[in-house]
Amino acid sequence: MGSENNDHQQTALTEDFDSTSDAEESCPALDSDLRALVDRYLTSQRTTGSQAYASTAASVLNRWAAWMATESHELDELNDSQAGPRVLNEYALQLAKRVADDELVAATAERYFAIVSACLSFGVRQGALDRNPALAEAASESLPQQQRSDRTDQQFWTPAQRQAIVEFVDEQAAAAPDTALIENRNRALVRVLAYSGVRGAEVLSHTKDDREGRNGLRWENVDFDAGTMLIFGKNQTWERTPLPSKCLPAVRDLHSALDPDDGQWPVFPSGHSPSLYDKARAELGDRFDRLLAAEQGDIWQLLRTQNISPPPLTTAGARSVMKRLTDGADFEVDGEYLKLHGGRRGLGDLLYRIDRGHAQDILRHDDLSTTQKAYQHIDAEERREQLDSYLEDANESV
Repeated sequence: MGSENNDHQQTALTEDFDSTSDAEESCPALDSDLRALVDRYLTSQRTTGSQAYASTAASVLNRWAAWMATESHELDELNDSQAGPRVLNEYALQLAKRVADDELVAATAERYFAIVSACLSFGVRQGALDRNPALAEAASESLPQQQRSDRTDQQFWTPAQRQAIVEFVDEQAAAAPDTALIENRNRALVRVLAYSGVRGAEVLSHTKDDREGRNGLRWENVDFDAGTMLIFGKNQTWERTPLPSKCLPAVRDLHSALDPDDGQWPVFPSGHSPSLYDKARAELGDRFDRLLAAEQGDIWQLLRTQNISPPPLTTAGARSVMKRLTDGADFEVDGEYLKLHGGRRGLGDLLYRIDRGHAQDILRHDDLSTTQKAYQHIDAEERREQLDSYLEDANESV
């Protein structure tokens, strides 16, 4: 699955998890060997991997283990060269049914199956299994097929949408006082999403991933002179990426309005008042009320004077912001609102039409084939135009 396609499914995964309780609580008793394997795999991921992935994997694997118990399947059965792939294909059929019932999209079903397969490969390395039955061709033949990198199932901010949402946040910021934090933050956020090509997770915080670099872009990592940002990229390395001129004035204005106490403050802070007050209370304890009164109730000034960094805006919080802004701007959107990753895809669409190599560099894809898969609709459009030209030149009568 292409990296762009992976990214846009994360929301669907999270929504599915949030809407379901632990399925194993109401199912027959789980096979102890299977339960032990799942627990060991999750412990390994929580210790050495991404906390966001570990949380995702826990939800998937708990549901899978519950399904295994309901169907009376045990770990030993997966070791059989014929029975193992058959059991996994039954699971694939169950995922296909959920796709048919509109509970999942095909890419999410594929992601679920891949997580189960990763757990079983871990079991092979740990000696709990002789082979991974999910790798057999028969195991996955019933998985629903998805349209890979098909523009119809992904949101791209169109040039008109990009211009409309940018104009809207610019107008909001212009109408507000110079010190209006939220309006300036929203303006800077929208422009960074629209024009820099970053992923939302690279500049925002994720509540289930506490690694440095996944807790929001910090001011110390913004270089105004060079027009760059230092971010923790998808390939788990720190990367210097452009902060173009269409973003710089808005980010500078945000810095002036925020007036951060030091470089450790997040560029995009939360505007959620309870979170701001809770952070100050936790830091100040019994002194909170007295110090807040001294600042005449200005929570932001209290944070500055007491050297308390505000909580960063989370990806979930940014999605809520984008929903409100899209509603306020009142223009046609494919989907309920302009999504975070749609800004990156829309910019990529623009760049790819101009220069394939520059699109790869700016989007920070390791390989041009990744860029090509993400924007193959452009290749198809251009091939069609070229074919039309050839046919016209042939000057056939019909």
